[in-house]
Amino acid sequence: MEADALVPGKRQSLRWRAVRMLDSRFSFTSRANVAASVIAVALLGGLFSLFLGQDSNWDLRNYHLYNGYAALTGRLSMDLAPAQMQSYFSPVLDIVHYLVMTGLPGPLAGFLFGVAHGLLFVPVAGIAWLVLDGQAQRRWLAPVLALAGLFTGAVLSEFGNTMADNSTALFVLGSLWVVLHELSVGSNRTSRWLLAGALLGVAVGLKLTNAIYAIGIVAALMMAPVSWAHRLRALCVVTIAALIAAGTLAGWWYWQVWQQFGNPLFPQMNSVFGAPLAAPVSVGDTRWLPRNIGEQLIWPLLFTFSPKRVGENALTQIFWALLFLAAIALLVRRLMGRKGQQASAFGSVLPSLAAFFLVSYLLWQVLFSIQRYLVALELLAPLLLWCALITLFPSAKGRRRGGWILVLCAAVSFFGRGDWGHQDWTMSAFQVQAPSISEPENSVVLVVGGEPEAWRIPFLPSAARYVGVGTNFPVSDQYHQHVGRILEERTQHFALFPGHMVEKTARFDRMNNVVRILRLDGEPGCGKLHWLARKVKGLRSVVEEQGGRCVLVPRAPLQSVDDLQAMELEKAQKILDGYGLTAPAEACVTLPSAIGQREFPYRWCRLQPTH
Repeated sequence: MEADALVPGKRQSLRWRAVRMLDSRFSFTSRANVAASVIAVALLGGLFSLFLGQDSNWDLRNYHLYNGYAALTGRLSMDLAPAQMQSYFSPVLDIVHYLVMTGLPGPLAGFLFGVAHGLLFVPVAGIAWLVLDGQAQRRWLAPVLALAGLFTGAVLSEFGNTMADNSTALFVLGSLWVVLHELSVGSNRTSRWLLAGALLGVAVGLKLTNAIYAIGIVAALMMAPVSWAHRLRALCVVTIAALIAAGTLAGWWYWQVWQQFGNPLFPQMNSVFGAPLAAPVSVGDTRWLPRNIGEQLIWPLLFTFSPKRVGENALTQIFWALLFLAAIALLVRRLMGRKGQQASAFGSVLPSLAAFFLVSYLLWQVLFSIQRYLVALELLAPLLLWCALITLFPSAKGRRRGGWILVLCAAVSFFGRGDWGHQDWTMSAFQVQAPSISEPENSVVLVVGGEPEAWRIPFLPSAARYVGVGTNFPVSDQYHQHVGRILEERTQHFALFPGHMVEKTARFDRMNNVVRILRLDGEPGCGKLHWLARKVKGLRSVVEEQGGRCVLVPRAPLQSVDDLQAMELEKAQKILDGYGLTAPAEACVTLPSAIGQREFPYRWCRLQPTH
């Protein structure tokens, strides 16, 4: 049998046998197969999350954990922006994050988040099934294209983490799926439109940036192949249901923030609301927007080849460039009067899907241009790219090439995926050594600087008040005065800011372990290691011989722990000066804390009045 397996014909036979087995188990030919596909993808999502490791992204360390804890324990009027301006974002989803991540073992929590994100397969597959109506291979194209949607840059970068774009995309696309299904069957059932609106409202209630997709769904309804009366009735029901769902889910929070500060979106949009504790500005991150009309016209090409134009993290992908070029080709063909494959080869909802996609994308480009906000569209990108490719190249050969193009796109996204931060697993996701405070109920802790520090607060003395100073919060004079009053009310004052971070030392220890495993450390002259250090720019290192062994070392000498601590203290002191406080070095200690196996030490200082 082993010899037979080496024969090309036998190899091909085994390959087709495997394909037939997958087709019989997972193609959408029965409800059992659909269920098997969903379960398989969800479990693979959980396993992929375990492979990635413990989530430690910047937003988690800054506000996701703190906001959930603060909402559950009623700290809105007690603390003041310890998680910077993000302290007042809607905490509904963060309550779930906090409960799961602190109540379950770290790996189990990560697995469950991965399973939840794997369920994105469901609405994408449902939408694909509707769009591919008329395609001979719909039974396996729908699940394959849905799976391809999970292999896109923004989706992969947030898989299993708390950044909310993947989680809320489940509701955005669930709503779109219901809308498209009702349009495809010409239904006017109020219950289904209510469901679509409720799902959309949940998405917006959980994350306000999803409002662009609400406008996209309006565009989808307007493009529907039904009467105007039908469209307007559906639009009214969806809108009312969405408003009720969003208000029920997050309205209580915005009401509390409005009552507390005078601005429901505090501190954002404060040029409109004029809350006294924030500067009268409309907070928005405009760094990522196109700079001129030329960039706006070719933006998908630009951010495909320069991914850091649309975010701090390079989320490598080629889907957007290819989809943009395919759309241009289809437009040119239409203008030339050559329609290619007839629209009847697809479901009647394809124009509605295209309208949703285009309008949502244009709003994203104008308002945000932050790639991770594109998750809902990236999940649909393989489906739309496939439709474009087989319209342009309808032959069997064209379909095969289209399939390989999608495989290439998925591979580029997977192997070039960005990472917002993961660490090796521990059973307890967070470990924080709390300081000893004699009178926490008489204490104020100033969280100093713009680094994400608030994740530790749930594990620190709860009777203390935590106040952010020198952060990204757009403070007003009244803010400074309010901090002064808080300091007057309580007589014990402390500061919390970053401890010494010796990441580079640990990084080079890890790299040199790999050097030893590969047996590159004992080569005379270290030639191979010198070659690697020159060619692999990401190593950012040079080679030295130490004790007869070849090792990688930093290009510039590392700063000592004492120097790093002194620098952090100096930065903190400049901020504390504005409040008449000083942090003597002898009154500071470095305390350990960690997320997973990664240490995040912090400095804790007892403050004294400046004299």
